[in-house]
Amino acid sequence: MHATPMPDEAALPADVAARLRSLPPINIYRLLGNVPPAVIPWTDMTRAVYQCTIDPRLRELAICRQAHVAGAAYELHQHRLIARNNGVTDAELDAVTGAAPLDCLDDAAQLVCQVAEQLESTATITDRTFEQLYSTFDTRTATELLFILSFYCAVGRFSNATRAAIEQNNPLATAASPTEPPTPRRADT
Repeated sequence: MHATPMPDEAALPADVAARLRSLPPINIYRLLGNVPPAVIPWTDMTRAVYQCTIDPRLRELAICRQAHVAGAAYELHQHRLIARNNGVTDAELDAVTGAAPLDCLDDAAQLVCQVAEQLESTATITDRTFEQLYSTFDTRTATELLFILSFYCAVGRFSNATRAAIEQNNPLATAASPTEPPTPRRADT
């Protein structure tokens, strides 16, 4: 299968190359280098996602569910790692990726997964789900979830269409965010 070639990093504008060097060395960012004007805004948007106030566990459950529904293997791989680093259990990951029933999740987790499924599948959510979302969470949190999932719908499409390859060395294995350099693992863990 063909994949989008990586850009020549030496040919990138200085600000774009500097931004890429400041990020974990993941292929989706490198592929963005083929569209230099997109690198800084895209990674700023990713940082904005991780500055939201929504519970990190719920955020990652929702992103993993959206990636699963989208068939976005690259996105799901990266966010399974990030999810674990944000308190998501293997049992919860099994549920959001279809290996276990979603009803084993708590009510809030089931709701964010329902939102993720609907938004990915239909580009909106039903009136009933909208009402549930805004009655369960405050306006900011509910809207943050819709913002995050809308952004990650784009991530899934970009990573799928470019055929982003999963990295061999798992640069996000210990990261809580895709924009922050991973923390080194301690020798005694």
